[in-house]
Amino acid sequence: MSSQNSPNPSSNQMRETILATAAGGMAIALSSVLSLVKLFAMPQGGSITAASMLPILFVALAFGPAWGMGIGAVYGLLQFVIEPYSAHWASIFLDYPLAFGLLGLAGFFALPKATRLEERQILRRLGGIRWPMVIVAVFVGMFGRTISHVISGIVFYASYAGDQNPLIYSLVYNLSYMVPEAVITLIILVPLAAVFRKKGN
Repeated sequence: MSSQNSPNPSSNQMRETILATAAGGMAIALSSVLSLVKLFAMPQGGSITAASMLPILFVALAFGPAWGMGIGAVYGLLQFVIEPYSAHWASIFLDYPLAFGLLGLAGFFALPKATRLEERQILRRLGGIRWPMVIVAVFVGMFGRTISHVISGIVFYASYAGDQNPLIYSLVYNLSYMVPEAVITLIILVPLAAVFRKKGN
């Protein structure tokens, strides 16, 4: 009788894989559409969009860092297909799959795996995270993406810096659009987490 009432770990894991795959596919599609809505485009790549990073960050917060990084990397590769821009073949890796994959670092602030598996409503998983941790998670994910772009800027785009220090130039250049992108994402994500926290209580 107890075995009938106990959850099947393999069944839960299979359900989680299906949920994560479906949510990840939807996140990639939605992020791709939102990335086309550019509020401001930078001359050497990068732009401020209509919160195009939010779906990827949501997957990371709902399913953890591994799924977040994987979905982010796939999205990054798709971004290169949609809007290819590179100074060198190696910069493609830094500016696309690695940069967007590092958004998945936000997943380290997700609920514990056991708690996530018990909560089938993935939006409530977001609501279960305290809002200060949501803010930290977004900035950690965005910081990871920024660092990858900064390294690419130092190595492959140093000529654009002119007489400036390539590190300072790359840092300022990338922060000029990544900080507003993070703020826009938080303006939407924090209230969304609050809504589902109230519904879950």
